[in-house]
Amino acid sequence: METDVSCKDPTYALDGLGVSSDDPVLRECDRFRTILDSIDESFVVLDREFRIIYANHSFCSNFAVSSDEVRGTLLFDLKNIQWDEDKLEHLLSRIFSRGSSIDKFRATHITSNSRTELRVRARGLDTGTGYNTHILLTFKELDGPQKEEEIFSMPDDSYFTLVENINDGIVILQNGKLRFANKKFSELTGYSRKELMNTDFSNYVPETYRRMMSKRFKKVLKDMRGPHRNNELELLTSSGALIPTEVSFSYIVHNSRPSIMLNIRDITERKEAELQLEASKEKYSTLVEKSNDGIVIIQDGILNFINSKFTELTGYSKDDLLGSEVLDYVPEEYRRMVSKRFKKVLKDRRSLRRSNEIEFHTKKGDLLPAEIGLSFIHHEDRPSIMMNVRDISERKQAEKELRDSEKKYSTLVEKSNDGIIIVRNGILVFANMKFCEITGFSKDEILRRPFENFLPLEYRQVILRRFRRSLEKNRETPLKYEIELLSKEGVNTPAEINSSIIEHEGEPAIMAILRDITDQKNKEKKLLELIEVQKVMETVIKSSPAVVFFWRPEEDWRVDFVSENISQFGYDADDLISGNILYGDIVHPSDLERFTTEPEVWAKGEENLSFEYRILTKSGEIRWVDERSVVKRDAEGHILYIQGIIVDITERKNVQNFMHLVSDPGTFFSPVGDPGDIFYQLLEFTTGMENLDCGALYLIDESTGDMNIVAHRGFSSRFVKSTRHYAANSVNARVLMTDYPLYTRYYELNSMIPGNNLSYEGLEATAIIPIKHSEETVAVLMLASHSAYEIPFGIRNSLETVTAQIGPVIGRMREQADSVKDLHGLQVIFDSIEDLVFMVDDDGCILYVNPFACDLLGYSVDELKGMNILNLHPQKKLLEAASVLGDVIAGQMPFYDIPFEARDKTIVPVGTKCTRGQLDGMEVVILLSRTSQ
Repeated sequence: METDVSCKDPTYALDGLGVSSDDPVLRECDRFRTILDSIDESFVVLDREFRIIYANHSFCSNFAVSSDEVRGTLLFDLKNIQWDEDKLEHLLSRIFSRGSSIDKFRATHITSNSRTELRVRARGLDTGTGYNTHILLTFKELDGPQKEEEIFSMPDDSYFTLVENINDGIVILQNGKLRFANKKFSELTGYSRKELMNTDFSNYVPETYRRMMSKRFKKVLKDMRGPHRNNELELLTSSGALIPTEVSFSYIVHNSRPSIMLNIRDITERKEAELQLEASKEKYSTLVEKSNDGIVIIQDGILNFINSKFTELTGYSKDDLLGSEVLDYVPEEYRRMVSKRFKKVLKDRRSLRRSNEIEFHTKKGDLLPAEIGLSFIHHEDRPSIMMNVRDISERKQAEKELRDSEKKYSTLVEKSNDGIIIVRNGILVFANMKFCEITGFSKDEILRRPFENFLPLEYRQVILRRFRRSLEKNRETPLKYEIELLSKEGVNTPAEINSSIIEHEGEPAIMAILRDITDQKNKEKKLLELIEVQKVMETVIKSSPAVVFFWRPEEDWRVDFVSENISQFGYDADDLISGNILYGDIVHPSDLERFTTEPEVWAKGEENLSFEYRILTKSGEIRWVDERSVVKRDAEGHILYIQGIIVDITERKNVQNFMHLVSDPGTFFSPVGDPGDIFYQLLEFTTGMENLDCGALYLIDESTGDMNIVAHRGFSSRFVKSTRHYAANSVNARVLMTDYPLYTRYYELNSMIPGNNLSYEGLEATAIIPIKHSEETVAVLMLASHSAYEIPFGIRNSLETVTAQIGPVIGRMREQADSVKDLHGLQVIFDSIEDLVFMVDDDGCILYVNPFACDLLGYSVDELKGMNILNLHPQKKLLEAASVLGDVIAGQMPFYDIPFEARDKTIVPVGTKCTRGQLDGMEVVILLSRTSQ
């Protein structure tokens, strides 16, 4: 409750103080009490005994005292202010005795829950006696270390000029004429004080306000008090402009005469804000009225506002709707749901995220299908619900037409002679009866299963990749190609697939039309059997990479004819036809024994044979080929020659191997050949999965626990350099060494490692998958994407299947490495001799090499380990070396003299002794080569 502290009654203010009623300070206080009470600074006036004779409104408010409590109280009896009383009393006494002042005295204002530092200033008041009779004491709150500002400044002649600092214009009128005007009023009107004094106030007010102002003046003088409310009027400035102002009226006595004091506040900014608010209201009112949706405001279930669109939708007028219950216009079956939604909005005091579909009764008795959105607002200072009503009649009609159309075309699709399927996210979501007939499965067995389950392994990745690329490129042109389908009986059915992109249930999908081409394929097969060999050869040579051969049924398969495209393997056709190179020379030694069994098969009467085996190119590269051969016999049944074709299937083998990995990865990842190739193929396979494009494989050092990258794909060289090695106890290693697969965003992983800023790589979705062998983590597979934000659950399952199978492979590799370590005693001997020593497995892979061999050939130990021994022989001797190696491994050749080729291409003549031995239970071949130089 506010307390009047304005010294309205000078006689009351003197009670018990021993101060006469004609005290000039009190007269000034009385004359300007309204002005002084409007000053923000807190101050009091003290008499010579340090009693408070006046306290302004700000002081009483800030220090929680009333005028009755404070008047006549000794300054030092104030209970909520702490200060050095002796020092302050001494300083105040000096003001009376010497005319000094106090500028920077500190005090503390104490309340129940805070302490506020105060700056106290004091100066004497001279009422014309020539010495100070009173003291003006001001208080200023100090906020932290801010620079102290001047609290109160007073001219020497009279302290009532405080009004000069007020931001409002103040004038005193007597008989309508200006007797006083402060600086602010002069600034507002543009006139000087000299020009203003003794002029009619009406000169500064437009004609329209003068009558009102005259009535207010008379009432103030009659009632001897100001009215309770303020008035707005405009001031005329010297430039002729009008300034909007707010005026308050006060009755005062000025120079012993009844007067009127006006407090005039410039409200230009407020008026501009009000105009902007009004314009804003008008704008939004127009938007609401012109909206294409019906908008209503509901309070306590009653319609309080309706826009024109809602009346148009329902057919009711605003008079019909306003004041009625909104649920009266909602069918019975929707009312409970709508009522619950209303209660939730009001309870949560927020809008509902989800829209709802309901119906409204129209005036014509129809039902209007609508979608409603509910929002919480305040309307007329009361909690309300704003309901947005959208007409969805056209959408509902379109949905009905679509259902009718779907029913119509569903009949056509079901009766089609071709299988029709829809695949979304790799899953079959639709299949017609013809597809069921082709595969032999029922619809229940087909739907919601991955489409790849109905494809042979060699087709799965190819077909799914084509589907995925079609969706990514939004390819509208249908794709037609041939595939095979798995049937329930286990027989592959050849089919022609025609796929295209459609939208199914609001999402992109693949629609495929599959035609059973079994009869067509049978006809083609019969037709091919009727074509003469020469024509077949010409067609094959012109249209495919197949190499055509005519072989004699002799040892090592002498070639009578070979097509020119044998050059794709680095050989010249003349070399083979002339007999300089026999076909058996280019067959991989490991496959040669199986290859030589073909005559036994032909002897049994087989006419058409198919074999897959490896050959060595002229450069030493190993390639897989598929041989399809036909035996031509004479009338007595003797073999005349064998005609056939070989096709490079290396790439297909890679695809099949990776396809096989999904069902039985362990049979593919066997520790044969170069481990680096296996690791790279693992990364090539996994980074080709959906939403993945890069990765790295870390192997864990068995002795130190350190982590090292052994293969990587898709990362920048800068990133690989920063992440290729982590010490066992490093934060990076602990983050990567999870006991379970971790799928996250890379920035979250990166933030877990202090000072680790690899954001430049731009990685998003990330997988960290431990690879275990015998419950021990032996490696960590890290995979990531530069664009996708999440790895699908299906892909996660595939990754975990792969890593579960690769663990034992890496474990066996470790065991092989341990086997080599067990030869430490022999290595002491091997390392000291000046002969070349190699230990190789049955595939020619180097398991051990001594330092002398490394120095002589110019390689490091790490470079030679895992390399095939054939790669150390000159290229011209490669075929001979491959043949010899086969005999060595078979134990048929204890010595050979094929030279080695050093890194700098220097030929190193050697004689090599061969023997077989055991390496920790594993059969190996030990090669001891002595230079003949």
